[in-house]
Amino acid sequence: MKSLLCILILCAGLSGLLAQAPVADEAAAGAKALMQRLFAQNTTEAELLTLAKEANKAGVPRQAIIEAKLVWGLRHQDTPFLVKILPEVEILAANFDSASAAAIPTAEAAKAFIAYIKALKAADANDAAAFKQNILEAIWLNPQQTPVFVQSIEKFRRESKMVSLVVDLKLPLTNSMGEATTLHDQLGGKKALLLDFWASWCGPCMNLMPALKKKAQTLAAFDIVVAAVNKDDPKDNETAESIAERIRKEQNATLPWLVEPAERPYTKAFELDSIPRMVLLSPEGKVLFNGHPEDPSLWVALKKINPAIQAP
Repeated sequence: MKSLLCILILCAGLSGLLAQAPVADEAAAGAKALMQRLFAQNTTEAELLTLAKEANKAGVPRQAIIEAKLVWGLRHQDTPFLVKILPEVEILAANFDSASAAAIPTAEAAKAFIAYIKALKAADANDAAAFKQNILEAIWLNPQQTPVFVQSIEKFRRESKMVSLVVDLKLPLTNSMGEATTLHDQLGGKKALLLDFWASWCGPCMNLMPALKKKAQTLAAFDIVVAAVNKDDPKDNETAESIAERIRKEQNATLPWLVEPAERPYTKAFELDSIPRMVLLSPEGKVLFNGHPEDPSLWVALKKINPAIQAP
């Protein structure tokens, strides 16, 4: 995700450094391989913890192991994991050795992520005062990561507003064939409704169509309905419905293909200032998630509905 761009650049730098590092013997080669695996992007939490134990036995510096855990937690935006390793990150900051740095450049940067983790913990507790104090401390300590921290501020503000919002699921709308329906009809007694807001002119939206169809297929097994909601305005000789239907056919999509009413009630209610955007609704119309389709927090929200749901 864009919010983790700076961290991922650091990891890429680490990969390059490891690739160039001379290997003195077999033990050093093993330690180097472990380092690369520790910072791999597709590592699961269980794999990471197993690798950390192996790396410790192989003599990989403790600082590098802690940094790998921190980067993993940041990359996955896994607040419980980050809170769990907070004592280790505090040790990292207190004993930071720039010569052994793998992904975190300075002690100040490590301290900034301590404040950031505390801010995320406060956000989960809906403690606005603590969130503000810690996120501002994080920005002060590490201005280079400001884009990461600002996105967390925007997310916290949006989620705070969504807490009290209840959407009218019986509001009339149409599908891409012009047929009348409602979100209540689409939900059909299932456990939740995941809406994907998109438009034909939105490049990122179109690029995520394959992922949208995969989500619909995967989540159907857990009684969660995934529906696309088009936000195109009529243009030339095409209505919003005809635009949506044309794209549906091009994408060979079989999930519900809806069109937001011209009055934009959902855009206003969910504060859709950017797309693509996904909103997860309960059967009562409560907002369980409101954010980017690739935000790891979406899967956290889905797992609360059914712990068996796994992120791809």
